[in-house]
Amino acid sequence: MIPTYNEIENIDKLLSDLSLRQKKSKKHKIEVLIVDDNSPDGTGEVVKQYQNKNKWIYLLTGKKKGLGSAMIRGYKYALGQLKPDVIVTNEADFAFDFKHLNYMLGSLEKGNDVVVGSRHVGVGKTSGWTVSRRLNHWVANTIFATWVAGVGEVYDHNGAFRAIRVKGVLDKINFDLLKTKGFAFFFYFLYETAKVTNKFDEFPVIYRFRQRGESKVSFNIKYIKTYIRDVFEYMSLAIKIRFEKTKKWLT
Repeated sequence: MIPTYNEIENIDKLLSDLSLRQKKSKKHKIEVLIVDDNSPDGTGEVVKQYQNKNKWIYLLTGKKKGLGSAMIRGYKYALGQLKPDVIVTNEADFAFDFKHLNYMLGSLEKGNDVVVGSRHVGVGKTSGWTVSRRLNHWVANTIFATWVAGVGEVYDHNGAFRAIRVKGVLDKINFDLLKTKGFAFFFYFLYETAKVTNKFDEFPVIYRFRQRGESKVSFNIKYIKTYIRDVFEYMSLAIKIRFEKTKKWLT
């Protein structure tokens, strides 16, 4: 499952790459769900072209309400319509390499329920980030997700590259109660999955800054307003989680 917005320069290569992996896969049946927020650049149209020849590619479109909203919409559709055993999520810009897919599925077969590609274990790292973006990530990942919220199942709370078992994990989560709109979804969702399982696996990956297409980061008024909303949501959820954990500990 991959969320997209204005990924016209990546979507063709992405689907070509996934097509090769799907054809080579003998052990696992792979289906791809693209969750597109009505991209004005034609991303959805490219997906439709691939759908004509590949029945295992699905497209879910909707109004742009934020990354978190897209993820929730995608999970609900996948669980309700596609009935998978596992849902793997990733980004469309090749920030995380799909070559790790076999490891992730193998880890689930060994008994883990949540497998997370991490920039903060082993040889994992980020490549191509500016100092300001590294600082922004450190504040969100370390100060708020780890120190304030106390989410400690993994070290990388905000990466999109994950594989999660459906039975006993995703099917136990009420997605109608999840209201996160922005990037806070990823760390908050770890908190939700930790309520139903403690079988987490974290393995090192290298996060590479996009080579094609434009970064979603900009300095126009609309983006700044959305960014402020998402930051406030992130901090609020971190405090909410800490409160819930403290309340549970006291009782």
